[in-house]
Amino acid sequence: MKTKVKNHIGAFMHCANCLEKLPKGQSPREWGRYEAGWTKKGFQIWCTRCENNVVHIDLLGQKVDYASENEKKH
Repeated sequence: MKTKVKNHIGAFMHCANCLEKLPKGQSPREWGRYEAGWTKKGFQIWCTRCENNVVHIDLLGQKVDYASENEKKH
């Protein structure tokens, strides 16, 4: 049986434009519309509401792996 991966995010990233237009009573999570994925240089988060870059992380050619809940804790 697969183990469900938990959210380990410690600091969230949001579109600055969307935060300025955030409706009263809504959280940034509810309001945000994002796509995230790999690029030639690294990883990008894109705001589909504003059609703006939130962050594009250049991995400087490093190989990456994904973290799973089944990893041994260090």
